[in-house]
Amino acid sequence: MIADGIGDPARLLARALEEAGLWDDLRQTAATAVTDPASLRIVVRPEFGAFAPGSPAATDPALVELLIDFLHGAGFTNVTIVAARDSSALWAENRDVLVLADLLGYRFATEQGRTYEIVDLGEDLVPGGFPNAAALRGSSIARTWVEAQYRIVFTKNRTDELNGYALCLDSLVGVLPLEDKDYHYRYRLGTGEVALDLLRDTPVQFAIIDAIVSVHGSAGSRAPIAIETGTVIASRDLLLADYTGAAKMGVDPYASLVNARALRALGLPKRFRIDGNLAPYTTWHNVHPLIVDSTRKRDTWVAAGRTLKPWLQSLDHELFPLKNPADEKLNRVLAPYFGKPDENPLAFWALVAFNYGLTGVYRNLESYRTLFHKDGLRRREAPLGLDLAGFSLADYRQVADDLQPIAALVGSLPQDANGLRWRHLDEAIVFEFARFIPVAFEEFTAKVDISRTIQFMNDYIGGVAVPVAHNEAGQVTHQAERNFYLPQPNYLVLYQGDVIDVTKLEYATYGSDEQRMFWKTIKSENGSARFDDGIVTFTRADAATRVSICGRQLFTLPPFWQVVNLDLAPELKSILVTDAYTTFFRRTMANLEAVAEGRDIRIGRPWHDPAAAPGTEELPIDRLASSLTRLKETLGEDWLGRAKDLLRLKPGQAMPVVVDADGFQHFKALAAHGGGVHIADAALSSGMKAGASEVARIWRDLAEALYKDFAMVARDWTSSGR
Repeated sequence: MIADGIGDPARLLARALEEAGLWDDLRQTAATAVTDPASLRIVVRPEFGAFAPGSPAATDPALVELLIDFLHGAGFTNVTIVAARDSSALWAENRDVLVLADLLGYRFATEQGRTYEIVDLGEDLVPGGFPNAAALRGSSIARTWVEAQYRIVFTKNRTDELNGYALCLDSLVGVLPLEDKDYHYRYRLGTGEVALDLLRDTPVQFAIIDAIVSVHGSAGSRAPIAIETGTVIASRDLLLADYTGAAKMGVDPYASLVNARALRALGLPKRFRIDGNLAPYTTWHNVHPLIVDSTRKRDTWVAAGRTLKPWLQSLDHELFPLKNPADEKLNRVLAPYFGKPDENPLAFWALVAFNYGLTGVYRNLESYRTLFHKDGLRRREAPLGLDLAGFSLADYRQVADDLQPIAALVGSLPQDANGLRWRHLDEAIVFEFARFIPVAFEEFTAKVDISRTIQFMNDYIGGVAVPVAHNEAGQVTHQAERNFYLPQPNYLVLYQGDVIDVTKLEYATYGSDEQRMFWKTIKSENGSARFDDGIVTFTRADAATRVSICGRQLFTLPPFWQVVNLDLAPELKSILVTDAYTTFFRRTMANLEAVAEGRDIRIGRPWHDPAAAPGTEELPIDRLASSLTRLKETLGEDWLGRAKDLLRLKPGQAMPVVVDADGFQHFKALAAHGGGVHIADAALSSGMKAGASEVARIWRDLAEALYKDFAMVARDWTSSGR
């Protein structure tokens, strides 16, 4: 329902609630719950994301209190306002829920004297009960939200430089308890997946958009520009409310990656009707596509996104001072300059260029890590992305039948000196690689769980496995799994090759002399693979275990290599394929042997465990400040002056040990062998030597990491007979 027009906001809100069916829905909910209206537990989640009183970026507190009066007037008196701290609490003061509510204008009592409570959803947590296939698996959530019988999201009408617009679904993510929501729910798990989990497991019964005064323009809530739009949108379906809100902005409802994910997974309600004027707001400005695209690309760099947020946020410096002095100084310079990119062409192009520049730096950094320092990459976390209810146990067993013909075909090929067989089949590569691992079968299978073989493969960077069925011994027999691998071969990252993301059904069998697991690709979320199917077999072989991996793979090549089309140069393609598969599976076999020996073979660095204090990674600016402080302590109080003195010295010139109060310089006595006091000996105090030692250690560690990577490549190359 869209209520618009010039008039009293109270009348617009009342009309929207009535015509969207709030009162009938509340009465039906109370009847279904077998409770009276006064006892029905109602929670209202307004948008609190503002940095100044009266900011158009937050839901108008007067409208929220008016909603409470309307609910009380209809007999629904058990109403609670809910919110939770967000990432801004890490870098700005006064972002606690109750303090923020007070500063934004909540009075804890309505015009009609109805008192209400504001509950912090970061407290009193209970297990969320999210399924193992969900992004939020294992997460907790506030008891108040879980036990509510009727949930209302009351958001603000606003553009967003990352998603084009941010409405009810964006506000819904704010009910989750972890403070650093950007880090955990946006970067680590993905906002779209998190929002989808919330909609499925703790559904919202009613959604309202406060568009009396809206935020428009390319900066969105980062630097809100108010525009009077005189509208209230209400619906019993949250996604439909957002769909309508986006349509009123004149923007594609699927422009938001968050809403697009939910719309494609859940869709809009059947046979819905939109009452009211859907014509876009006049004089409205949406976010420029270049701002959206460059911001999305820039924010793939977690450190950059977290660092820039306090620098670019327009705020009231008296009410919300920034905690870090560097943030404060940079914010006063950058936030005003980049606050109105639609009005300042220089600021617009500077912001776009800056975003794309950081994107280029990050891509180069990730390419380096992929090739030479894989432990510097972040591991991937993601939901399974499959509705397991749509698959029977027979579907898993069918995987084995589907792959047997491929195994028979490749098994008839001659094996090369490295233990590899391969050929083409329907544009894909079918292959088998086998090795004997010098570990007895019983010991090997006790240490290496065959159902986890994919996780032990070379360049596995993350994923999730969801067991579906087990045998009597408790071993996994039916399983669904989503895997992430680095681009294969790794050098494809230089051509913007994407991470391989595949979701599979798996079936495993266990015998006294042989174990096997079959897997078949069901989908690839990023389109990186058409086929990634396989069979792994562990077979008893005297005092060793024979491991063979047979499969079919067809990965999507980067545009450059699609243009090159190696099928037209079969000899070159044969060399590249043989080298890539030999290298990959030799390293995979080494991983399996390492697992059997109890060694950790994982690559990448994990995300911070939210259960471990302080709950998130230190902000990059704070980490830098801590490092500089430690360096200053190491080098001494006069570290800057001593550095300047060092720069003034001529080659071979000695540096005074101390300068007394009269300005006389005192030097260390010459050594007995007749040499002077060299800069390296006299100029460096013990503190400076310690600092130099620390810098040398960092470079040494980097050199060692590079040496190990290159040594492995060289070893693989020489052992293959080249």
